Amino acid sequence: MFPCRFSYLRFGPLQLRCRLCDHATAEVDIGCVRCESQSVHTLGPLHRRHAGNDTVWLASLTLDAHALKIRPFRNADLPDLVRIWIEHWSTAGPPPYVNHAKYEQAVLARNFFDPATLLVAESDGTVTGWCHFAAPEDGADETVVHALCLAANAEPAVGLKLLSAIEHSRQATSHIRIGLVRDDQRGYAGLEPIGFGIGIPLSDYRTSSLLQQAGYTPGMAHFRMLARVDQYRPPVNRAALQLRRTSRLSCRPIIPQEKRLAACLAHVDLESAELLDQLGSPIASVLIWFSDPEAEVMSPTTAILDLKAQHEQGRLLAAESYLIGALVHSLNQRNIQTVETAIDGDRTELIEQLQKLQFKVVDEGTCWEKTHSTA
Repeated sequence: MFPCRFSYLRFGPLQLRCRLCDHATAEVDIGCVRCESQSVHTLGPLHRRHAGNDTVWLASLTLDAHALKIRPFRNADLPDLVRIWIEHWSTAGPPPYVNHAKYEQAVLARNFFDPATLLVAESDGTVTGWCHFAAPEDGADETVVHALCLAANAEPAVGLKLLSAIEHSRQATSHIRIGLVRDDQRGYAGLEPIGFGIGIPLSDYRTSSLLQQAGYTPGMAHFRMLARVDQYRPPVNRAALQLRRTSRLSCRPIIPQEKRLAACLAHVDLESAELLDQLGSPIASVLIWFSDPEAEVMSPTTAILDLKAQHEQGRLLAAESYLIGALVHSLNQRNIQTVETAIDGDRTELIEQLQKLQFKVVDEGTCWEKTHSTA
């Protein structure tokens, strides 16, 4: 008998007998469906029989075995990936508007995409789930899982098997993090319903339950904050009135110089929104992302406000607050309906400042983490 790391027992060898004719089938090993087993068996009571110095376990097979296989991505899997993406996220909210072209441009067409890191679960020739993770780069000690998606009728064992496959992959480290936050390195940014990324949304009860079952623990909260452009009116205060008289808004396109960043954001148009004084010198600046009309991975009516620099300092300066208000107000002319950003739960001052700018918390998520033994 061999112990399972989930504390389930593995019996071997096990002799199966037909319940109708009592015919003994060939001896097989029955493993744990959560980690090692290649087959899912439903067994009746186990009976022990001594045969010389050996012990043979007898069981009644009550359900045909269904092979559950984990394998790397193949090009023919694209329709199933999109189907399961839609099925999975439809259990947590409105069905996302994602098609083959959107997912291919966002993920599969990247020059850094590695098919070995996109794992597919297949049962009886039908894809029932998949996951995508990144091999650590530059000596990093953390493996990031971009997506874990299950078909609507998939059993939890499918997700647990996918997680186990990641943990035992040679490309993974002992520390696993599930979820993307403010993604600009994986290609999923802007893809519905990921948006800027807040980890695993609380509305995705299915995945949260699965991760808890697999021994993962949730981290800090991340909030998706959204402002509606239609009829937006920036707040008026003394500082805003002064800046309105002495500055102007200017937006210019930018091209990322870092190769990985440029590759990951190839489906979006990046602009630097700047507040310029009367001499043309910048007073404040923020980054904003728009959908590339030729790719349209993102919705063309949505913009992402990238506040990474402001997030690091934990607050907005007066000029930055005025700039964001003026920027959102101007986007109505570009047919933008919503502007979203992602803020960590511990940035309370920044959250309050954004709320004064009419941004509302519309969703909450978290990343799940686990450190396991590689022995």
